[in-house]
Amino acid sequence: MKVVPRSERHGHNIVAKLELENVSYVYGAGTPFCITALKDINISFGENKITGIIGHTGSGKSTLTQLFNGLIKPETGVVRLDGMDIWEDPKAISKIRHRIGLVFQYPEYQLFEETVEKDIAFGPVNMKKTPEQVKLLVEQAADFTGIPKSMLCMSPFELSGGQKRRVAIAGVIAMDPDILVLDEPAAGLDPGGREEILGRIKAYRDKKNKTVILISHSMEDMAKYAEELVVMKNGTVIMHDTVAEVFKRTDLIEETGLSVPRITKLMKRLKKDGYPVSDSVYTVEAAYNEIMNVLNKQ
Repeated sequence: MKVVPRSERHGHNIVAKLELENVSYVYGAGTPFCITALKDINISFGENKITGIIGHTGSGKSTLTQLFNGLIKPETGVVRLDGMDIWEDPKAISKIRHRIGLVFQYPEYQLFEETVEKDIAFGPVNMKKTPEQVKLLVEQAADFTGIPKSMLCMSPFELSGGQKRRVAIAGVIAMDPDILVLDEPAAGLDPGGREEILGRIKAYRDKKNKTVILISHSMEDMAKYAEELVVMKNGTVIMHDTVAEVFKRTDLIEETGLSVPRITKLMKRLKKDGYPVSDSVYTVEAAYNEIMNVLNKQ
């Protein structure tokens, strides 16, 4: 596979591709306390999609995300970005981390600068961007995450929890990564805050033609915002398909310790009770349309 330079890739609107081939990871390798966190992972991301990763606590989701940008190195197997092994040149791993932006769970606890603007600018400054470039990247990132200009001069520690979350996400977006990885970006937020954060992430993907990888325990969030789902259990990938196909497998989802969206359960119950509705519906909007179609035919 030809490796496309970053400048050329942006110029022709080509989406970066991330691939894991036969990847395994062991904590405490060579000790009596070793734990195999991931086993023979084969998966690829790309094509300007939002891919969700789901699985019960301990399924390997967080370990997997740390492999994406080289925070940890696989025990066996290869992680490739645009066909190139990210560990081919260990000294250049920082460049990989600029291209694959990772937002940890509760990222607001990582804020440390004296102003919101400086916090968002931290990444671009360390990437040796010019002052003009930094200013533009900060403005764009603030706009994408809903941070008004009046907030840029404030201390991040004066903000609400949801505002801090937006600042932290903006700090990663400001690096203009090719792939954006978010670990539970809406955790702990109220329904309105969840809707705003996830809606803005989707809008960012749509406008910037980026690949987004989203880790979440909320099946409702995944149903609404993801296009593909990776289902994990005990350190392995047990399914990778469209959201519709995954949610058809209620048995598989429940086997992982999770649950399908409540609206899907309702539609399955209606079908079981004899109503001619589809049981593969997984959003409220789709359920409404399905039920209205049935009522209009009566």
